[in-house]
Amino acid sequence: MAISPLSKNLLDLFLKEVCPACGSRLDDSELLCPWCELRIDRCSEIHWSSTGTSLRDPSDYLETGMTGVPVYSSVMYRGLPGEIVVRLKFNSEKHLAAAAAGMIMRYSMKLPVPGDILVPIPAGRKRKRERGYNQAALIAVKLASLSGCRSLDILTRDDSPSQVGLSPSLRRQNVAGIFHLKDRCRIPDGADVWLVDDVATTCSTIDSAAGVLLDSGALLVWGLTLTYRKRTSDSIVHR
Repeated sequence: MAISPLSKNLLDLFLKEVCPACGSRLDDSELLCPWCELRIDRCSEIHWSSTGTSLRDPSDYLETGMTGVPVYSSVMYRGLPGEIVVRLKFNSEKHLAAAAAGMIMRYSMKLPVPGDILVPIPAGRKRKRERGYNQAALIAVKLASLSGCRSLDILTRDDSPSQVGLSPSLRRQNVAGIFHLKDRCRIPDGADVWLVDDVATTCSTIDSAAGVLLDSGALLVWGLTLTYRKRTSDSIVHR
């Protein structure tokens, strides 16, 4: 049966790529529309997980033997990236995980390479039941397909009180000891491991999870998040 011109036009419009943030039509090579691209600020700092402080060269810390790992955040939370995080996290817009992974690939100062392992920061059991998914795991799977890495969901997380409103020191206490390696899981020999999450604020969550991976045999661990959010009175979002 022949397709009418009107039906064909509607089909072409439906199949045309659209901006995942605002729904505008995209050219073939675009990740986001030009307007949405303007609402993105690249994160120009690396942060050390055990202190949350910014640093210029991670090797300065790695050579001292100081505990912690470097955390690379691709963009600042403000503007469009924060909207994407909220919609992915709370509005069940799981398709935005692909946009998040694409933004990481485009804007991060350092990226995993084929052979590296991506480990998503797990959600607590209660939170995952409520939401039905873990947004960090969705981002890690999409990022793996773009980077040629493997995504391994090998960590579990105990339920813990919300981080909202806690000071940096209390945030670190709140996530201490809550991560565990899943039964019968192990760290692949010789692979760099990247902990993937949507937001970094004090980096305490990544620091706690990284300690488990290092204690379980990982030789080199990095943190990789879509956004970095400066700690202000309204800066903490629920996991």
